[in-house]
Amino acid sequence: MSHNVFTPPQCSSHYSPIPVLHELASLYVELHKIIREFEKLERYSIGVEIEKTLLSCIHECFRATTFPSPTHKLAAAVAASAHFDTVKMFIRMTTRMSCMSEKQYVLILPHLAAIGAMLGGWIKELGKSKS
Repeated sequence: MSHNVFTPPQCSSHYSPIPVLHELASLYVELHKIIREFEKLERYSIGVEIEKTLLSCIHECFRATTFPSPTHKLAAAVAASAHFDTVKMFIRMTTRMSCMSEKQYVLILPHLAAIGAMLGGWIKELGKSKS
């Protein structure tokens, strides 16, 4: 099967072979749908910040996978974790602000738990390999 530059890539259930990146991409897609339903003011304030911060988290995860040095990998993974913690705080704020329903929050909760566990495990493993 030949592809040219105008042929879109095939859709796949996996965004990345790296589990945390796959989970982050899945979370982004879900959050994007939810944020589109926010009132205009919240969509263009905290909604934009959630998306930008989550994209920064994804960016740092990619960086962590490309660095040869364990020290640099660890620094990027820690930065990704900090971005992710910020996203979680923003999400909690949106539920308190009634931008996000409880049903929507429950939908993304498994992603939040999985990503937190994966990032924590990755950082722990990188810390071991650094020493």
